[in-house]
Amino acid sequence: MDRFDDHTILYRFFKKETSEGENEEIIHWVSASEENREEFRKVHKIFLSSNFKQFQSEIDIDDAWDKLYQSLKEYRSHSGTLNVSFLLKVAASVLILVAVGLGSIWTNEHIFKGNTFAIVHIEAPAGEKSKIQLADGSSVWLNSETVLTYDATNPRSVRVEGEAFFDIQKDAGNPFWVETASGMKVKVTGTRFNLRSYAGDPFVETTLEEGRVEILGENAVRLAELNPGQQARYTIRGGEVEVKKVSPELYSLWKNNEIIFSETSFYDLVPQIERWYGVSVELDEGINKEDRFTMTIKTESLRELLDMMKLTSDFDYEIVGSRVKIYSK
Repeated sequence: MDRFDDHTILYRFFKKETSEGENEEIIHWVSASEENREEFRKVHKIFLSSNFKQFQSEIDIDDAWDKLYQSLKEYRSHSGTLNVSFLLKVAASVLILVAVGLGSIWTNEHIFKGNTFAIVHIEAPAGEKSKIQLADGSSVWLNSETVLTYDATNPRSVRVEGEAFFDIQKDAGNPFWVETASGMKVKVTGTRFNLRSYAGDPFVETTLEEGRVEILGENAVRLAELNPGQQARYTIRGGEVEVKKVSPELYSLWKNNEIIFSETSFYDLVPQIERWYGVSVELDEGINKEDRFTMTIKTESLRELLDMMKLTSDFDYEIVGSRVKIYSK
């Protein structure tokens, strides 16, 4: 009987239980024929429907394979040869991401001084959140409007734009690096932490739940070392770091579809509402932007949230599609 007939190995693959050798075997099998790819798609859909309904989006497998094959074609046109070991790593990264289901993924291949590397981009769209597992076993949760970028051949060095929660596998001899657009980096050996670095924010916020991390500025200057229960706020313009004690679990509630606001102003609340619900919010000039709100959001709809806010602030609103206008009465 063919090894793939009973789908056991595929189910184990989707659960991240297969070995590196089995992953390569699966990639070769899927690449062998359109019939095999169709079977892979069918089993994957069955698996998602029965086990992974908690994920809010599902990647288009056909589109992922098209991108992979286009990468292979471009690689051949540049080099004239086929580096099977490298391409297996690229294919494995695509398949693993296909298995968990994401809003968006694409790969770009580059050749520099004879070395080839594949840049993988993963994006959580507005109003959605995603969870992925890197090749080293580390897990990353992406908040709405967050992009994670890394080289498929070196998954222990990533770049984040947005907000992400990291659960990093320990490897003292091979630290995990997180880079932000500000130039600030986080050096990790094995730990759990939340990092917020949205475009437009004046700071980068790193909140440590477990383990230990180092905060480095430009030119790899060591700025701070965090212990559990500490938060570092890196000011982008001045390059300064403020470290304080916090309750770290409050800063990662979003990955469990929960968020808490405490004395948050209208001005600070609006961008978070936009990301959480995937909408665009327009504030009327007459609104008191310094009104403060304390609340917990779990399963509330956008309309329910705005009605809660109206209990303590004098405003009205209208929702048209994905656009929200908030205006004074």
